[in-house]
Amino acid sequence: MGVCFGQQIIAQALGGQVVKYPGGWSVGRQTYTIDGERIKMNAWHQDQVIEAPKDARIIGHSDFCANAAMAIGDTILTIQPHPEFDADILGAIVEERGRGVVPEALLKTARDDLHQPNDRMDFVARIAGFFQAAAQRAPSEAEI
Repeated sequence: MGVCFGQQIIAQALGGQVVKYPGGWSVGRQTYTIDGERIKMNAWHQDQVIEAPKDARIIGHSDFCANAAMAIGDTILTIQPHPEFDADILGAIVEERGRGVVPEALLKTARDDLHQPNDRMDFVARIAGFFQAAAQRAPSEAEI
């Protein structure tokens, strides 16, 4: 499982390309399409995967991030936004790390949206389902 930088490093290690995105920052509650479903999750990134590894399936995107979620085989899952960021975590990052780095207009929008509903726990369930399905497909010790 790779989240944010984890997605980027997995993609790069497997032949993809990561850059500091010329479109700037994605901060706060964003809308993604994952497996055809629109979901909202918190983001905090400027770098992103612009070319996926050749064996990756792009399973998620947003208007800002074309390669927002990828599956590689049935054992690697990656996502650019942060399903682990609740309102308290994102709020602290906005206040402690954002000032002077991220444009103030983006920080303001992130602050304004902190307590809006998001689908992070739905995506956490997807993560669990992905790896449970992979575990069920894995050969047992007796089969090895």
